Amino acid sequence: MAFVSPAKRLGGMGLITTLLASQLAHAQPTAPSAADSADSPDSVHATGAQAAPNTAGAIDADPSTVPTAPTAPSPSEAAQNHSASPWLDLAPNHVMDHMWQKPNPNNKLAAALTLGGIYAGFTTWTYFAWYRKHKPLSQFRWGGDGLFSERSYAGGADKLGHMWATMGLARAGTELLNQWGGYDRLTSNIIGTALSEALFILIEVKDGFYYEMSMGDLIGDTAGAALAFAMSQWPRFDELFDLRVEYWPSTQYRRQFKNGNINIAEDYSGETYLAALHLGAIHQLRDHRWGTWSRFVDLTVGFGTRGYKPTNPGVTYPREQLLSFGVSLNAQGLFDWLFEGRKSRAARVTRKITHGLFEVFNVPFTSVPVIELKNTATGPVDMGGA
Repeated sequence: MAFVSPAKRLGGMGLITTLLASQLAHAQPTAPSAADSADSPDSVHATGAQAAPNTAGAIDADPSTVPTAPTAPSPSEAAQNHSASPWLDLAPNHVMDHMWQKPNPNNKLAAALTLGGIYAGFTTWTYFAWYRKHKPLSQFRWGGDGLFSERSYAGGADKLGHMWATMGLARAGTELLNQWGGYDRLTSNIIGTALSEALFILIEVKDGFYYEMSMGDLIGDTAGAALAFAMSQWPRFDELFDLRVEYWPSTQYRRQFKNGNINIAEDYSGETYLAALHLGAIHQLRDHRWGTWSRFVDLTVGFGTRGYKPTNPGVTYPREQLLSFGVSLNAQGLFDWLFEGRKSRAARVTRKITHGLFEVFNVPFTSVPVIELKNTATGPVDMGGA
């Protein structure tokens, strides 16, 4: 099994780094024009900083001609502005404030039907990926599968997979109902979260007839639902943190895919789950004169397993659990910055898509583990699971 070095991971950012350097060269030296400041979501910080020097030299001028510094919104106004926090996080520059129109109540039925179609499609995929070629058990099976034990069938990566999938589906449902359907924020959040949790509970019950109903999986599902609800309801929490997966198909899965295996969800050897802290969400750092870089860098804690799933007959891989502490490219912040202030429909749509996509996915080879702890399984491993 190949090891991807930090240097190769950094190489995956080469093109993005070149583009970033070009943008910074033009962005840093010059002050924004009045028109740009009016369009920029961060302009309130820039104009506020410039107002004081301008008024200091106008002590003897006519008071009516002295410009006044913009006042910060009151806590109640800020809460009202963020109550409709859209998919996904507000991001440091409040990107979504300019990208979503007010909810259109005429789309309620269409949004509900679309969400139903998404669930129907996902349920169909689970049948072909997990159950179609697997014989049912003679009786319902309930038990534990070791949580993060080195001897569990996926080494614990499946628990984070349950958490991430439940969270992602819940958040997508919430934003679809709220932003397109016109349902109020809390109602959308409750429905979106409850539907995702219910779906994965039913999947777990069905697993009991084919594999095993796992309490650990249920805990992962519920943790993901709770995380989705918190992020959708409290914008500051969402602004600070992400849960993402970095994925590149493993050698084991690529071999099976050629034979028709579509169970990409269990390619744990190609997945790393990252809990990310946005440095750009620390306003004192981001708003510093040279703090723009913080919008593109996250601090991360990562976990993944290698050699557990999938397996190939006759081939044995070392089974490893990997815990890492490092940094990662924040692609969400990068694309928000690149499209900031652009008013064309194509730019706004692209910005929305990339903002949502990189809320839950990490660009492959752009996370760099600074400290990595490895645990290798030494005993027999339960190779069950769904």
